[in-house]
Amino acid sequence: MNRHPAGTLALFLFFASTLSAADFGTVPDPYVGNWSGTLSAHGREEPIHATIIAYKSRYEITLRTEPNPRKEALVILGGTIHANQLLLDPALSRPQSQGRVGSGRSAAAEGVRWQGQANSQDLTGTFAGPATGSFALKKIPLLPSPTLGAEAPAGAEVLLAGSNLNAWESRRASAEPIQWSITKSGALEVVSESAGIRNKQDLKTKGSFVDYRLHLEFKLAHKPEATGQGRSNSGVIHLGQYETQILDSFGLYGRDNDCGGIYKIREPDSNAAYPAGLWQTYDFDFTAPRFDAAGTKTADARITVRLNGILVHRDVAIPKPTAGGKETARGPIVLQDHGNPVQFRNIWVVRMNEKE
Repeated sequence: MNRHPAGTLALFLFFASTLSAADFGTVPDPYVGNWSGTLSAHGREEPIHATIIAYKSRYEITLRTEPNPRKEALVILGGTIHANQLLLDPALSRPQSQGRVGSGRSAAAEGVRWQGQANSQDLTGTFAGPATGSFALKKIPLLPSPTLGAEAPAGAEVLLAGSNLNAWESRRASAEPIQWSITKSGALEVVSESAGIRNKQDLKTKGSFVDYRLHLEFKLAHKPEATGQGRSNSGVIHLGQYETQILDSFGLYGRDNDCGGIYKIREPDSNAAYPAGLWQTYDFDFTAPRFDAAGTKTADARITVRLNGILVHRDVAIPKPTAGGKETARGPIVLQDHGNPVQFRNIWVVRMNEKE
């Protein structure tokens, strides 16, 4: 999904035109993304939208009447590659609702047979059964987040800019060498294996924090062979206790363990995740929990989260650590190694409400 206020569309289009592929990235698969067009039946046309997700040996093409992955699907179609085209496979299709096909005048999605094909820009096809008609859609360009490349403001602490890792250390042991790598473009990439040995290593900031505003950019590895939590998993863990999930969740409903979720505590208000291969942004306003002199918690941690510029959590309470453990009044910012080569760049933080 790619939603921004209509009044800012021209600005985003200009920004997108000035970004190079290295700035925004590219989706490795030409079919993955959002599509929009019309469905024709009974001499009338209706809007139709599609989301295409790649898996190991198949594609999942979801058709809806509007471009919101939380709206009920009209139908989910399977697809495979033949002769450099994505062909819809009617044997793999499955209706998701009893929503009507074609101006609401005839049959439901159940019993309709869908056929079609896609190249990198066009998705066309026909359907037949209780209702008969055709559809034609175009690929929709994804727009960069409005905060992509945001410069650290005055007074901010720059945690990551290029190859300088002075702000970071191994979470497991501060003396342990950092095994993550710096790419040719200057991004920090998770390295989960060294000399053939799996060696999970989260990184944490050397400094500890209480309340802050944090900006971070990340790019996911394209892993169509994986499903669920295996699709380029990582996370940002606030105070070492409260995880906001990083995952390839493009086109899905967006649960609490998907990208944008407060891990297993709260799902995002909408799914604002982009496909793997594009640089994405997280912007956080985090408030640490409060404790009295006896160490009793008097207020929960709170967080506001924007994913790719979209507000997905507005000042919500986090009542407990996302993976157990004991809550503290301050702590580090942690980048998670979950066995996937996720990349990070342009990380900066502004401390808030701290006494000198």
